[in-house]
Amino acid sequence: MTMKRIFAAIFAALSVFSFAACSNKNDGPQPGTLKEGETLQSVLEAVDGKFAEKYGTDYSAVMMGMPIDDTYLSDFLALDSSTYDEYAGSVSMSMTNSDAFFVVKAKEGQLETVQQALDKRLSDIKAQYEFYPVNGSYDRAMAGEVYTKGNYVFLIVVGVMDDTAEETPDFSDDVQMTKETIDSFFNN
Repeated sequence: MTMKRIFAAIFAALSVFSFAACSNKNDGPQPGTLKEGETLQSVLEAVDGKFAEKYGTDYSAVMMGMPIDDTYLSDFLALDSSTYDEYAGSVSMSMTNSDAFFVVKAKEGQLETVQQALDKRLSDIKAQYEFYPVNGSYDRAMAGEVYTKGNYVFLIVVGVMDDTAEETPDFSDDVQMTKETIDSFFNN
């Protein structure tokens, strides 16, 4: 009988600890999520604001931008609505400009699919401008990155070509500025 009481006490103690451990939820913001009150659009607008601040009010992350839509995601990224929750951003309407800055929020379990789609799109942009490097488009594409924060995947192909730019422009500072601005909108 004593052994039964000892086992019962041990199991009771384990049960209490198990319930306590399970109920200890972290109610704080989860890393890789947008800060409260922020939206994808507010991230994009802040990045545009940084470009305007750095280069003048006529500049934004994407020159002659055209908003992406379901058709763009399907035709250029081979993504359908089963892989993402939302998206925002734009690409340049100009055939001579490689600018692209957009974000796709992957559905649960679809992050790798979305990352691969944006990686492929970046490769396609690099290939497209390799033999047509007008206005720094090839160098801009080469500096481009796919950047992930939680389930949010960004394609960053940005950069303003300065009038005094050397022969091979370096857009890495603009890409870094964009990433830092993105980071400021997300919980760590």
